[in-house]
Amino acid sequence: MKIDNNDNQVVLLSNLSKPSSVKAGNDTQTGSQKTVDTQDKVELSAWKDEVSSLKGTMQTIPATNTDKVAQVKAAIDAGTYNVKGQVVARSMLKSSLLDEIL
Repeated sequence: MKIDNNDNQVVLLSNLSKPSSVKAGNDTQTGSQKTVDTQDKVELSAWKDEVSSLKGTMQTIPATNTDKVAQVKAAIDAGTYNVKGQVVARSMLKSSLLDEIL
């Protein structure tokens, strides 16, 4: 492997390492100085209102389906609740795999 002492590369590298200078704005067409607004600004996206609405909707929905829980309880008490073992095993495996992936 041959290494050349290339002055162009050295100049390019030195230019990259130097901080760039910022000109303090003289407008060449009108000769007036530009002013820079240094105040911080915050702009909220249009999604803010939609997210707030969805949060409110989610808070009104109950975490459990009380009707479904009552039906299952009644079926268990009556002895008519029957679950297929394959369905339970599939759900357990799917949940376990998702936990590992995520």
